[in-house]
Amino acid sequence: MTWRNAFLAIFGAWFVVAAFAMNPTQSSLFLWSALIFGGLTLILSLWAMGDVEPRPWRHWLIAVFGLYLALTPWLYGFAAIAAIFWVIVLVGAATLAFALWQLW
Repeated sequence: MTWRNAFLAIFGAWFVVAAFAMNPTQSSLFLWSALIFGGLTLILSLWAMGDVEPRPWRHWLIAVFGLYLALTPWLYGFAAIAAIFWVIVLVGAATLAFALWQLW
């Protein structure tokens, strides 16, 4: 277990909560994207925390999920709402960065 996996789990849990708390346009696409990809990030990072043997494919998936989630404000049309935009982009980018860092 590394501390980076713990942060990835926190980021995944954050997206699950954000699906309901930070959905400014009430977009069902953002809701389901954040629930599914945030939930998968949470599950994969918790699995990585408990696994002794490194499995790089998990972190590659988490990196892709982080990139996708960072792009959701543009994809779902709420990039103009600055406060929500920056929080979602930064947490998505942090998910991407921590997953790639874990691979290194």
